[in-house]
Amino acid sequence: KVAFVATLGVLLFPALQLLARSIIFPIIGVVLLAFYYYLLPQNIEDINFSVGMRHFLLGTAFFFMIFWAPFIFRKSDNDTFWEHAQSIIFGLITAIFFSIIVYGGLAAALFAIEKLFHFDIQSVRYGQLAILIFGIFGINFFLSQIPKHPLFLEVRPYSKIKRLFAKNILAPIAIVYFIILFTYTAKILINMTWPSGTLSWIIVAFSFVAIISFLFLSPYLKKSSLTQRLIWFAIFLQTIVLGMALWIRVEEYGISYNRYLLGLFGLWLALMSLYFMLFEKAKQKWLFIFASLFIFVSQFGPYSATNITKQSQVDRLVKLIETAHPRSEELDMKRKYEISDGLAYVEDHYELKTFKKIIPSIFKKYTRAKEKQNNEEIYASQEYIYNFASYATKELGFKFVSKWDWKSYERNNGVEVETHSFYSSYNNERTLKTKGYDWLVNFNIYSYETVQSIKIDKNLSIASNKQTLKVQEQEQKRTLLTVNLNTFIKTILKNSNSNGELTQDELTYEHDNNSSRIKIMFQSLNINKNENIDSFNAKILFTIKEP
Repeated sequence: KVAFVATLGVLLFPALQLLARSIIFPIIGVVLLAFYYYLLPQNIEDINFSVGMRHFLLGTAFFFMIFWAPFIFRKSDNDTFWEHAQSIIFGLITAIFFSIIVYGGLAAALFAIEKLFHFDIQSVRYGQLAILIFGIFGINFFLSQIPKHPLFLEVRPYSKIKRLFAKNILAPIAIVYFIILFTYTAKILINMTWPSGTLSWIIVAFSFVAIISFLFLSPYLKKSSLTQRLIWFAIFLQTIVLGMALWIRVEEYGISYNRYLLGLFGLWLALMSLYFMLFEKAKQKWLFIFASLFIFVSQFGPYSATNITKQSQVDRLVKLIETAHPRSEELDMKRKYEISDGLAYVEDHYELKTFKKIIPSIFKKYTRAKEKQNNEEIYASQEYIYNFASYATKELGFKFVSKWDWKSYERNNGVEVETHSFYSSYNNERTLKTKGYDWLVNFNIYSYETVQSIKIDKNLSIASNKQTLKVQEQEQKRTLLTVNLNTFIKTILKNSNSNGELTQDELTYEHDNNSSRIKIMFQSLNINKNENIDSFNAKILFTIKEP
């Protein structure tokens, strides 16, 4: 929590100092950071997507505040503002570049010491070095590049590099984006078919490039108000397309966090486009002021991203569940996927208690089961509970349908692929006997993957193509151990007539010979109708015996 607060403070205090040199503003900054500390989850491990995204967006808002803070209460021209903005942008780029150089040099020195003097330097030390370099050197260098008196900056003509960047790189890229998007928009209007959500992100990219181009080209566009208006008119037209694309997605899937942010970005774009089109003496500082303002509004209050998206997703999920008939495996695949995906989304993005409003009886049952499990009152004969979404779909009468299951269903032209799913209650055990083995590896391979490989150490790796598993020595490129799981799969299918939980012994494969020993403890195992493994999650213990 301290690290979260500190990363915001690094941006907030310089912005407040630029706003006004008064003792009051640092005090306000301390109060704001204390309030933010209070808002963070008590356990840092409970931080979900919404909390992480809020932190990133607030950091972005405070960064933008450094741009506009000196000019908010004072009259200034665009030239002075842009000179200040350039100092910040290029200061950040330079700080990152120098930090990479310093880190690369010191990391290479550590590697050389490790190799030449045979020191055992753990890999985590390289990460700690990166935090030290970027967090101390990089940040301090960036802060030193922020102008102390922005209002009195001397407006300098562009250097050769900046001129080349603005005219010969940014401008052509913006024109290419403009042509592609407007051609594609024309195609949409002619065919009257709307594409997937990818279009929204392409429009965001175009708008970003167009605005950056406008800012960098502003010294050359001062005498051409028509060109400036044309740039913003092009952005405004794409904002309309963005709004229509978002409206279609919201109608079908509700308001998600990403769609909320895209909608907010679209609203900001529309307002800024109209402002720069209608006012000849429009000030660039309002781009950044409104960006910060919109971000703050999106994170706090009744219209915050969390409140709006949570209510939208809850309403959508309640409707999907209430109209789902029959509540069994006979329910159509699309509805099963929509419910599964909705449950997983709410679980990942909001507090678990949100489900009280959606399926209160199942939530109550889940809470009791979880408490028993945490108190070790659950035994091997009972099912281990992984997450709420899977538990809830089972209570609703069908198996959880993941995104990969849905994609597989679509690839098979709407034919549901028959799979056998098995799992073990092994996860409830807190200890694992490893005597006689040198390595313990957590290994996962998913249905959309054909091969999965994990590097164990500098010279050893373990790989699987689902049916076979190999331990390989990388330097000599030789296979030390090969396991074929076909016979094991046939045995499981023969002894198990249905899906569900098996004992850990039933889901454990063991092999021992003169050169190696391996034990694969499957925690979950999915087998398709062709008796091939579709995906699995396992703990693998093995040792390579000395010749």
